[in-house]
Amino acid sequence: MRRRIWSETLPLAELTAPATLALLARYDVELIAAVRPWDLPGIAALVGACNDAGVAVGLWPMIEDADGRWANAFNAPRFTAFVHQVLDAVPAGARVRDLAVDLEPPFGVVTTALRSPTAVWPTLDSISHARWVAARRQFRALIGSVHDRGMQCSAAVLPFVLFDPSDGRLRPVQRALAAPVDALPWDHVSVMLYTSMIEGWSRGLIPRPRALDLLARGAVASRRRFGAAAGVSVGVVDVGALGNEPRYRDPAELAVDVAVSRANGVHTINLFDLGGVLRRGPAEAWLEALAGATNTG
Repeated sequence: MRRRIWSETLPLAELTAPATLALLARYDVELIAAVRPWDLPGIAALVGACNDAGVAVGLWPMIEDADGRWANAFNAPRFTAFVHQVLDAVPAGARVRDLAVDLEPPFGVVTTALRSPTAVWPTLDSISHARWVAARRQFRALIGSVHDRGMQCSAAVLPFVLFDPSDGRLRPVQRALAAPVDALPWDHVSVMLYTSMIEGWSRGLIPRPRALDLLARGAVASRRRFGAAAGVSVGVVDVGALGNEPRYRDPAELAVDVAVSRANGVHTINLFDLGGVLRRGPAEAWLEALAGATNTG
């Protein structure tokens, strides 16, 4: 089993707090830390502190919101250039397990979609074939560069990519999302199956039991599509970039999500996110649930 925790909302300096790192080491949870352009000077200290504490660390690059924040076919050149800056900021001899690429439509498109879903399709539909092919080539080269540094390279993806055909050349959903996923050599693919958001944003149409059924189905589909590289991201404990994500009610819901994921063949589980775990403590209760150490019955 592999347990990882995203950290999007905490400054890097807070992640190096001895108590925080000791907590992650105690539960054998990998840290996946978001790094923005202004975080480059703090990467060496973060990685060094994690190495000293025995915490496996991954880096999760995000560019400026105006440039899309997350990786996609629109900003592939800008994003990959920043990732190389991140890689160069890691000191020689330091151990970074993973470089996480968050494949989502541009930040502005996502925020617009939450207000008016139909307003974003003209923007997403504007990806030319040449740009799509170039983006796939750039991400493939980026994964190779990460591997050359002795790191794994993972992807975080929206669950809608599971609707794409797995055979043939057409990937209409990935094209619509500007998120090339298939046929790239990812070491791990984490599908975002956030039951709290599925339930909360459905406005009552999808109750908790139905959200759990979707989690189970998504876990099975992820395993079928990505094989041993498949994982799920569960949550959310607290809000992230959008600021209004519906949250878990308590750690018991997380424990059930972990159990459902494991029962359906997925054993790499990623939790969103560490800032919420610390803000909505006790943190031990959340990490015990992530580790599968709590009673779900």
